[in-house]
Amino acid sequence: MMVNKNQHYSFLVNQQRFRLSISIFSISRNNARATKGSALAESPLALFVMTIFLFFMISMFSLLTGYATLYFATQSAAREAGASQTSTAARAAVQRTCEAIIAGPLGQFGGISPKTSAGMTIRAFRVIDGGNPEPIAISAGGNVVVDQTRYSYTYVIDSRYSITPVLFPIAFPVQAQSTCAVEHPEGIAL
Repeated sequence: MMVNKNQHYSFLVNQQRFRLSISIFSISRNNARATKGSALAESPLALFVMTIFLFFMISMFSLLTGYATLYFATQSAAREAGASQTSTAARAAVQRTCEAIIAGPLGQFGGISPKTSAGMTIRAFRVIDGGNPEPIAISAGGNVVVDQTRYSYTYVIDSRYSITPVLFPIAFPVQAQSTCAVEHPEGIAL
């Protein structure tokens, strides 16, 4: 029996194609396994890095929330003190406002300590038009002469607290200050 060269050649070509297709399939299957294996090997590292990044972001958000809450509490306390009719009522308003905000949920998440108004101080100033502020003592029964024709009166609230963010072991000392005009200066000495 005589074999035609073209048939033999085509058979060899077909046989090589068959072998070639088998080798390509096995290479692509091994390559797919290598890709899955490397992704599986890198996923714990990626999960660890993402977890650390998430904890850092939560801590920074807590720190910013604490500072914003403290600044808001200081502004609110100054506003309430300015609207009070006496200096005693102004101190009570500062204490009440501060404790309501700082001991609230935002103050808790922000890690503000202490949770009381112990970090807030109230000071009174009188300012001559175009001059420098002069501090005045605001004790109950104090001898303060109020002259509304020459001076304007302001309360300054200073806050000094520490903020310990969630998931972070370090406390950051922070300060905030707010000023408000006294609406009833005749009550400063009361």
